Amino acid sequence: MLAEVLLEKIRNDRVHGATELVIMAIEGIRQTARSLESEDQSELRHIIQNLVVSLATSRSSIVALSNLLEQLLQAFTRVETEDFKMLVDQSCEDILVLIQKARSRAVKNMLGLIKADDVVMTHSISSTVKNVFLELKRAQTRNHIIVTESRPGDEGKILAEFLAEIEIATTYITEAQIDLWMPEADMVVVGADAVLADGSVLNKCGTNLMALSANYHNVPVYVCAETFKQSANNHYELEKMDPNELKVNIAGVSVSNTYFEKVPVDLITAWVN
Repeated sequence: MLAEVLLEKIRNDRVHGATELVIMAIEGIRQTARSLESEDQSELRHIIQNLVVSLATSRSSIVALSNLLEQLLQAFTRVETEDFKMLVDQSCEDILVLIQKARSRAVKNMLGLIKADDVVMTHSISSTVKNVFLELKRAQTRNHIIVTESRPGDEGKILAEFLAEIEIATTYITEAQIDLWMPEADMVVVGADAVLADGSVLNKCGTNLMALSANYHNVPVYVCAETFKQSANNHYELEKMDPNELKVNIAGVSVSNTYFEKVPVDLITAWVN
């Protein structure tokens, strides 16, 4: 039961970034293993490995999910054990430590590029970028963050609330205002759901528009994302979500609700990892 709930939770999540989704998946796998009552090691291995495979293929645009869950599967197959639950527990912990170290490194490197009074524009919500903003606050800088609404899902509201709570100056705008506000920005900082082999990235729709505007106004675009989000190739699939999320019900009108898009490498100043 826990496995089915976890799989649906990951499939249907619309507001968390890639790193948070991976953490949710890893913690869910560990909790599922702990909850299983069977003492049959082969049965336990079969249930958990099937869950990991299903999760790894549940979100086509989120490379981190497939990358790290593949590492988890390799950890399961490398070791013969009489206590598979313990192996799952330790392997999940190892992946969570890897995630934290990679995120801390990306945050530290991004902080080295932001001046104390820079105005930063961002899109959607990334836990890694949130951590950058949190560290700016701890350093008592005078930064101003321009946050886009990020429909559908409105993750921008969640980020704006977070920034208000930690008392960082914030301006909230619709995506339609990106080009209007871009001259006010010193840089664009966004996360990524995937970094392709050629350096292009996949992120929430609207990121490419932001990068195009930044390019026009000579504003640098930084993608702050951990190394485990890198794909070994340039293949990608763009997730299409339920059109009803856009709340348009007009006879004869088709509705598109594609969540992610590709941002070409030539619009990106640097991948900060």
